Amino acid sequence: MNLILMVLLTFVGWTLTAKLETLYQWKYVDYVWENDTQKQEAIESGVYNHTKIHMVDFQRISGNRILVTTPKHFNNPASLSTISNQTGDGGPLLAPYPSWDWHTSTDCSGIVSAARLIMDKCNRLWTVDSGKIGDVAVCPAKIIAFNPETDEVLEQIIIPDEVAHSSVNISKGRLVIQAVETSGDSCNTTWVYIGDPVGYGLVIWNGSAIWRLEDDDVYAPDPAAELFSIGGENITLKLGVSTVVISPPGFIEQIYLFVRSLASKKSYAVSLDDLHNSNTAGNTITYYRSNFTFHSQLLARVFSAYGVSIASFATRPVVSCWNLQDPSASIYTSPIIEDDDAIEFASSAKIFKGTENSFEYEQFWLLTNRLHKFLLGTMNFDEVNFRILAATMADLVKGTVCEPERHTIVPSIEDKRYFIFKTDTVNSSAISL
Repeated sequence: MNLILMVLLTFVGWTLTAKLETLYQWKYVDYVWENDTQKQEAIESGVYNHTKIHMVDFQRISGNRILVTTPKHFNNPASLSTISNQTGDGGPLLAPYPSWDWHTSTDCSGIVSAARLIMDKCNRLWTVDSGKIGDVAVCPAKIIAFNPETDEVLEQIIIPDEVAHSSVNISKGRLVIQAVETSGDSCNTTWVYIGDPVGYGLVIWNGSAIWRLEDDDVYAPDPAAELFSIGGENITLKLGVSTVVISPPGFIEQIYLFVRSLASKKSYAVSLDDLHNSNTAGNTITYYRSNFTFHSQLLARVFSAYGVSIASFATRPVVSCWNLQDPSASIYTSPIIEDDDAIEFASSAKIFKGTENSFEYEQFWLLTNRLHKFLLGTMNFDEVNFRILAATMADLVKGTVCEPERHTIVPSIEDKRYFIFKTDTVNSSAISL
């Protein structure tokens, strides 16, 4: 482990002053049912069992509503819901979004399993339905976009099976949306980046065609990092690409996609220009890798428009920061929060603009979910297991090396200590949709 980072982590309990406010918390998930009969039938059929429902992601949308996802490790009632103003014994009740009909259809017209949510700059809500319950594909995977003002569907794109699964092992694949890139004031051009942490690949949709990239050095788990030690428990997670963020403009001349596998301690980057051109066989993609190795697997990561990256880690319940204005190095990182209970396995991080468009008003939100306990079967549902926490970005990084400063735009990502790792040749062309 890097010596400076080791020292920081050793004394983190003495130096950290930032606090996260608890906005919502749950012992377990329950729903706003249409009636008592519906709930009883769901219990008797095994569709509703609160011990088999796990919360992963969230998104704030119009009307002061908060969406959460509960992807289907098992056949639970709904995987995309709004936090209601009603409360049950487990915590705030969830109301399926946009309605129960979307989660009870049997003709694949609704949502089977959504894991993550992205809101683009034109206020469109994006998700990817993996179509899977556990490892069983019950419907095709698809991209879905909603207008959250009206809850109407804007896009619903079926993803071809050969793109949704590994080219090496067609039984492997579970698609999860990771990032959405748009250009133009009306978002006339949209690129959706979708990770496959199970089949080890990156799927890209550009509005008219879709294709898949594979490279085990970048998108697959690192065998040396597959063992996670969290809160005194050990679990093996052979999960690939799952923490993908787009760099904010104003720091590097090109914009990059930062890519990590969940089971990895290394960070990779690839320019959006290369990804845009990766839809044609014979074109090349250059991957960069940071020479900074993290002390632990990274669980959630998000970039502020002002360059501040906030990340959570597995081995210790620590949230740390780095600013893209500086090189990727330990002296430019700082732990900002530690909480053994509240941030035990943080699965999702978001930054929301405040009432004014400035760094001082940006809000950092974090969802924690004890995934390791859920998968190991050691979760105690009499305790709080899921939380949504928040703090202002300015408060989090005040007095740290991560505070935004005046900076220049550098010509290359190598100025951030990301160096050329390898260049791949694209093997196949995109499929038109």
